[in-house]
Amino acid sequence: MVGNICQREKLIFACKILTAPDKGGIVKQMQKIDYPDLSEKVYRALRIMILEGELVPGEKLKQDVLATRLGISRTPLAAAFSKLEKEMLIELLPRRGARVRSLDSKELLDLYDIRIRLEPLGASGVAKNGTREDLRTLRELLSVYKALVDIDNPREVRRADYDFHLAIARMSGNESLYRIISAFNIVFICNQGGLLKPAKTSYEEHAVLMEALSAHDETRAASIMSDHLTDSRYRLLSSLQEVP
Repeated sequence: MVGNICQREKLIFACKILTAPDKGGIVKQMQKIDYPDLSEKVYRALRIMILEGELVPGEKLKQDVLATRLGISRTPLAAAFSKLEKEMLIELLPRRGARVRSLDSKELLDLYDIRIRLEPLGASGVAKNGTREDLRTLRELLSVYKALVDIDNPREVRRADYDFHLAIARMSGNESLYRIISAFNIVFICNQGGLLKPAKTSYEEHAVLMEALSAHDETRAASIMSDHLTDSRYRLLSSLQEVP
């Protein structure tokens, strides 16, 4: 058990995945982060709490509770809330305060439609412009992905999936595309819950995509990415239709 935990921590560190803190750990993380602006510390801390599911979609963000929990005054929260709203992670409601953004079924499906249109562009961009270093980094991310699948850690597999997709967008050479995909996918991962397909299946699809990227096959890379996301959208739709 200890060996598995150590292995997991090394893998997560290698992939730069933020793990959920232990009880009270978020305050310790804030103290370790050397940001000149306290509001930036608060923003980072709240962002971690949202991404890791400590603050769930639809949850009201009570300033007094958060201030006590983080050991701060209320003043830095306003600036932090503003940044989180711009990232679409929270909503600021007139006279009702702030809450973690929650997507309904249509919004989730709409986000998939956007991803299906945009992410193949990122894949073809990497196939065309990706450097040896880019491809090496993607292979490392994919290796971390597989290792997390092997040790059966669904939450971190989901984050590894996000990291792999985001890395492709970042390496595509299209900065505007990267910003859009980054914004959408961060909201998406907070609301989706888990992967829509078996982790092993998702990994295998990513491995096939990696082959196309390594071969610099733009058309095939775009097609594989499109099929990968289209299948996930279909699975989401099917799961929603099963809900009474």
